[in-house]
Amino acid sequence: MLTLQRRGFFRRKVALKALDGLKADDFRKLAGMLGVSPIKARKIGYVAAKKAEKRQVVETRWNGKETQITAEPGDWIVTTLSPAAKVLLDAEGSVNTYAIKPEKFTQLYEPAAGVTEYGSVFRAKGVVEALFLSGGFEIKAPWGETQRAKAGYLLLNGDEVYGNNRDVFDATYAVLG
Repeated sequence: MLTLQRRGFFRRKVALKALDGLKADDFRKLAGMLGVSPIKARKIGYVAAKKAEKRQVVETRWNGKETQITAEPGDWIVTTLSPAAKVLLDAEGSVNTYAIKPEKFTQLYEPAAGVTEYGSVFRAKGVVEALFLSGGFEIKAPWGETQRAKAGYLLLNGDEVYGNNRDVFDATYAVLG
């Protein structure tokens, strides 16, 4: 179940709360509820990635905790890089890191030139659809954990729906057309 809430002084900011995992149909329904068409965007920022060698909790941060996931051996630990392949840091100096299952990683990324302290450099393969949520979101991400942002984008990437903090999206994606 998903709900939209109006926030702010003039109630112009729209926030999404979804305690169940979201599907592509939910994404389309939400676009209708918002009265907008999703934008298409391509990730122009890079990522650095290396395989997890042991089970570990990976906390995704951007000006506070966004979500976490437990990476298993063989999962990819991914760090967000800018279009210039520099590590992105938030206002607190935190690195934006997350984990992806091996089969999903190979669908999403391909090798690019370079190596960083966070692993080899990769570039994204595809295009996503995005909906801007000025009031942010609190959703159940595909990996089963809660994902939050004060303002951000809901992304439809293939058959997965997840959130992306506004600052990270703005720094690493280009809107198409």
